[in-house]
Amino acid sequence: MKRLQGYLPIITVSLWLLIESVDKHPLWKGKKYMPALHESEVLQRAATSMTARHPRWRLLMLCLLLLLSVVISFLLIGATQQSDGHVVPFLHVWMLSFLPYFAACAFVLTTKPVKSRWHWIEVSVILLGAFILRAMLLPLPPGLSRDAWRYLWDARVTLHGFSPYVYAPVDKALRPLLDNVLFPNSRFRTAPTIYPPGAQAIFLLSYVLAPANLFFLKGIFLVFDMATCTALLVLLKRKGLDQRRVILYAWCPLPIVEFAIQGHVDVITLTFTLLAVLSATDTSVRGRILTGFLTGFATLTKIYPLLLLAVVLPVLPDGERGVNDRNMALLRKVLSRNAPLLITCFATILLGYLPYLILGHGQVFGYFATYADQQGQNAGVTQQIVHWLGDQLHIPISTTIILEHIVDALLVSAVSLIVFIMRLHKHISIEAGVLLLYGVVLSISSHVFPWYTTTLLLWVPVFVGPLWTRVGLSGRNLAAIAVWYFTVTSLLGYFFNSDWTLYYRLVYTPVMIALGAAAIIGVLNRFRFQKCTSSSS
Repeated sequence: MKRLQGYLPIITVSLWLLIESVDKHPLWKGKKYMPALHESEVLQRAATSMTARHPRWRLLMLCLLLLLSVVISFLLIGATQQSDGHVVPFLHVWMLSFLPYFAACAFVLTTKPVKSRWHWIEVSVILLGAFILRAMLLPLPPGLSRDAWRYLWDARVTLHGFSPYVYAPVDKALRPLLDNVLFPNSRFRTAPTIYPPGAQAIFLLSYVLAPANLFFLKGIFLVFDMATCTALLVLLKRKGLDQRRVILYAWCPLPIVEFAIQGHVDVITLTFTLLAVLSATDTSVRGRILTGFLTGFATLTKIYPLLLLAVVLPVLPDGERGVNDRNMALLRKVLSRNAPLLITCFATILLGYLPYLILGHGQVFGYFATYADQQGQNAGVTQQIVHWLGDQLHIPISTTIILEHIVDALLVSAVSLIVFIMRLHKHISIEAGVLLLYGVVLSISSHVFPWYTTTLLLWVPVFVGPLWTRVGLSGRNLAAIAVWYFTVTSLLGYFFNSDWTLYYRLVYTPVMIALGAAAIIGVLNRFRFQKCTSSSS
């Protein structure tokens, strides 16, 4: 089978289940290995390192890399495509912009943070750079995708009393709304909208404040993207990680171009997903209500964040978790404790859909069913496999599509249940659970566009680390690097229209090899861990 699009998320699921809790286990830091250093010792040694003794040189290096990124951004502006058919020069410069990005990431990952004002200066430069790199590209019109124009068209339709889930742009009822800007620039004019009500609310806000102004809408998206960077800083601090790691997302040319130029709505989903993860650790009633709202609103921007419930529900204060509690006892405590979260989440979703239920006389899914039935060349692995089996068995395409949906539902349900149980027993972190679930979503998607992969990139700063640790080669870190590679190389899909074979070889072959090696390392690490445990007892 030639097409393996989306295979990464499925492999990632198995890898995290094998690796997640082993490298961090306290027994793994025992005999025969270099002893772990406490945080104070790490900071003390970092303060005496060569780079820490010369903070001005560190700052100068970071500023030079930022300046180089800015220069390439000016080249990107000059290479902006004048039409949909001339995008290759733009893509070449876009790929070039990854060079200073990787250099900056290498600088951050290979130097130790210093516990002084210089650390905050470096973090401030990273955030300032993230803003500059986005703001300077904001005026550019989207050329790789015209989705952003459709956002404003949907808002125009809603404000005139029509449901965008019912009426396609070419519908006769919408002829009085035709203009010379939004309608000509929109795509999929024969289909109703697919974007959920939460996203529509942002579109409406932009249209009310600045009608038909795409620059203003993308400005709102920039605010959300900077909020994501700030929230990621908070998450890294909570995890005890170097906050400068935010650069892996903040300076990455993939979200910069896809959100600042192309203006994709996925940026809102990333923000609310990350905020929900941050709020999930608050077990008070107020915290549960806030988490429920954030999860619900994230679901109102894209449907798949509803799976966040599998990772945010199994959160209990340590005092309420009995040592001998079994699954059912824990489940009852979880449901009882998180009733405010569930009620708030589903109430938020219901209130979001209610106006469109009324406006569209019950029709609120628009183009979603058609999109789910599509047989995209860049579809996820689930559709690829089922479609291939259907061809081999000569099954009608209509039956094959039904089988795809059944397999999708079973796969999502099974992985969600596994993640829920693992979260219930604290065998997996919230962040790893989100990465697994969102990976499964990509694996069942009818299309996997480059901007979809930003939902995986968001978690790379949390998990990426050195390949070689004190216990040997780390399968967990190798898997994280493979995910990182997948996200940044996904933009190569813009070069292919018909034959995707070379794309799969460039993007998926290295990832498959790396993930296969990571799986083997994970099994060996688990075996060594069990052997170490039995010998110590």
